[in-house]
Amino acid sequence: MGGGSRHLKRLAAPVTFRIPRKGFKFAPKTIPGPHPMEDSVPAQIMLEYILNIAKTAREAKYILRKGYFKVDGKPIKEHRFPIGLMDVIELVPTREFFRVVPSRRYFIDLVKIDAEEAKIKPCRIKRKTMVKGGLIQMTAHDGRNFLFKPDEELAKLKPGDVLVYNLEEKSVADTIRFEKGNLGLIVKGSRMGCVGVIQEVVKPHPLRPRMARLLVDGETVETLFDYVFPIGRDKPVIRLHEEVVVGGGGGKEG
Repeated sequence: MGGGSRHLKRLAAPVTFRIPRKGFKFAPKTIPGPHPMEDSVPAQIMLEYILNIAKTAREAKYILRKGYFKVDGKPIKEHRFPIGLMDVIELVPTREFFRVVPSRRYFIDLVKIDAEEAKIKPCRIKRKTMVKGGLIQMTAHDGRNFLFKPDEELAKLKPGDVLVYNLEEKSVADTIRFEKGNLGLIVKGSRMGCVGVIQEVVKPHPLRPRMARLLVDGETVETLFDYVFPIGRDKPVIRLHEEVVVGGGGGKEG
C-alpha cells in the first residue's frame, strides 16, 4: 500500500488500534502528528472502539466536527488525528476526562481522571540537542519541544527524564528524573502496565540498548530503558488503573 494512502487494511493495522479484523476491509490511517502510527490510535477509532460512544464512523466524525472531543485541551476535528500515551481526552458535553495509559493488556487504554489532574501531562524526554542561539532543546515523546537556557536548572535534564507539563498554563510544573528510588511505569513489553521502583540502568553490551531494572511487587524486573516512563517519587503524579500495584511491594493505586 502506498505511503500517501488515507486508509490501511484492517489486517495490517497496528495492535494498538483494538479493532475487529473482519467485517470491514479498511481502517483509518493516522495522519502525521504527535505520535507515530504504531504507538497511537486515530480519533475515530478512539470514539468507536475504546470510548464506545459512537456506533459508526459517521457518528464519530459528527462528534469531532461539533468540537465535542478535545485532546490536551484542544478541539480535534480530524478523524485520523493520532492519540497516544499520556494524552488527556475531554468529552466536552459531559465534562468527562480520561488519560491514555497502558494496562496489562492494551498499550492504548484509558483511565478516568478529574478536571484538576486533566491540567497536567507527563512528557518523557526523547532527545536533547543544542539549537540556534545556544539554547537547549528537549523533544518529548509527544513531539513537544521545550527550550531552555544552558544555565537553567531544567537544562540539566536528560533523555528518559520527565517534564510534568501544565496544559492550562503552558509551563513546566515539575520534573521527575529517571533515577534510583523514583517510580517508573513500564509502557511496553511483557510487563506492560506494571509500576515499579527504579533500581538502576545498565548497558549490557556496546551494541545493545540500555536496560533498566525495577522492583515490581517485590520482584526485580529488567526491561528496555525506553520502555520505562518515570511517573513520580513517593507516589504517582497521575491516576493509574486500580489493579496496578505501586512500588516494590506497596498497596494498590485507587
